[in-house]
Amino acid sequence: MTPASLHTILLSAAISVCALFIPLQGVSAPDDVREDKKGKVAATDFSHAIDIMGFEKRLSDKNELYIIRNNTDDIITYIKLRVYYKTPKGEMLDYREVVLTGELLPNTTRHFETPSFDSGKRYFYLEGNTAGNKSNGYPFVITYDLLRYDIAITE
Repeated sequence: MTPASLHTILLSAAISVCALFIPLQGVSAPDDVREDKKGKVAATDFSHAIDIMGFEKRLSDKNELYIIRNNTDDIITYIKLRVYYKTPKGEMLDYREVVLTGELLPNTTRHFETPSFDSGKRYFYLEGNTAGNKSNGYPFVITYDLLRYDIAITE
C-alpha cells in the first residue's frame, strides 16, 4: 500500500467519523428506535427521555436548580435543553441553552445547578417559594425543549 492510498483511506475514515458527530439542528426525533439490553427493539419518545421534575430560582439566587428525571434504561452523562423564561401570562422574557453534565442513572432523579439567566436578581420562579418576593421582583415560569442527551457506553 502506497503512502498516498493510505492517506486517502485515513482521510475517508476521518470524514465518516466526523459526520457521526455533526448535530442535526432543527430536526426533531419524536420516535427514537433502539435495542434494549435484552436485544429487543424498543421505541422511546426522544422528547420524554428526560423530564424536569422540579425547578427553583428565588429572587436572591444566582443559580437555578433543576431536578431532572432520566426516563431511559441508560446512564445519561450530558443533557442539553433550550429553556424559555416567560411571564405568568406566557410572554417571552428570555431563552437560552442550558447544559447539564454528570452521571444520571437509569430511571432515577438528580438535581443540577447552573448559573441563572437572571444575573441582576430581579426575577423569581412563580411556582417556587414566593414569600416576600411579590413586592421586590418579577415572577416567571419556564418551558423547555430537550435538544440532546448523551448515553454512557459501559460494559
